[in-house]
Amino acid sequence: MAKRQTRSEARRAAFTQIFQLNQQGDDKGEMLEHLLNAIPECEDNLGYIQSVVNGVDERREELNGIISAHLKKGWTLSRISKVSHTILKLAVYEIKYVDDVPEKVAINEAVNLAKEYGSEDDPKFVNGILGAIVKTLNA
Repeated sequence: MAKRQTRSEARRAAFTQIFQLNQQGDDKGEMLEHLLNAIPECEDNLGYIQSVVNGVDERREELNGIISAHLKKGWTLSRISKVSHTILKLAVYEIKYVDDVPEKVAINEAVNLAKEYGSEDDPKFVNGILGAIVKTLNA
């Protein structure tokens, strides 16, 4: 029996899809087909992956606005790494719109993605920005 994909693995797949979409603007259907060919177990979480990828894409401006509002004075989105930017959009989307993902889980998973895909400073940066966003959203 094949191993079932965890939500963390599905989140990683969603991250790669969002990153690719942001960088290349590829066709979502084609990207999903490539993902399923490369990682067949994504079928287990296809609804989640598609929902998050589409949601982040559709709410891009809103998510960017939330992130921008929590950057240090003088910083803009163009100053942060593309990896951190993608991770932040994914996490903020989950925090705001995915009911079955607790805020702490979204933040922890985002930090783990930053450790895996980002530079040395990205995990701390992502954690700080998300912590500030959650405080604002809960205020």
